[in-house]
Amino acid sequence: MPAARSLAALGVTLVLALLAGCGGDAESTPPSTTVSAASSTAAARSTTSTTLSAKAELLAAYERSWDVYADALRRLDPGRLPTAFSGSALKAVQAEVATQKARQQPVRIDVEHDPKVLLVTATDGVVADEGINHSVVLDPATGQPDEQDPDESFRERRSFKFLDGAWKVVEVIEETGP
Repeated sequence: MPAARSLAALGVTLVLALLAGCGGDAESTPPSTTVSAASSTAAARSTTSTTLSAKAELLAAYERSWDVYADALRRLDPGRLPTAFSGSALKAVQAEVATQKARQQPVRIDVEHDPKVLLVTATDGVVADEGINHSVVLDPATGQPDEQDPDESFRERRSFKFLDGAWKVVEVIEETGP
């Protein structure tokens, strides 16, 4: 696929060069227009790669948010949550960890993910995920599951903001229904 894009870009560049070179009269497009067109093509390419990079960065932040969340519930320690969560999402996960800590019930988060970036800008992002939840409460003494694997489907969307140099979850919307 990248080879096809390179050939298409080369074709567009050649067509622009041919069109620029075809006019022989004084009113033909000056060479600087050709350079401008090439710059536009290069800008389009860099925007595309930046967008792909931003999507990859947002997906990495999504995965990191799950890792931080899982670690907090496993160790019953909310200390790292602010590195991946902010606002109402941070308050919600802190409350969840506090509840499990009060019950002295660590949780093993085990989820199969299928995340997709729905939106990414310089400051905002949204990731939708449909997966299977295998998370269980653990016996604090043995570390073994204290309940059956729920093996249940889930759907959610996580809204992100780019804050203090990092993507952070600011809202989690759990979706229900078909």
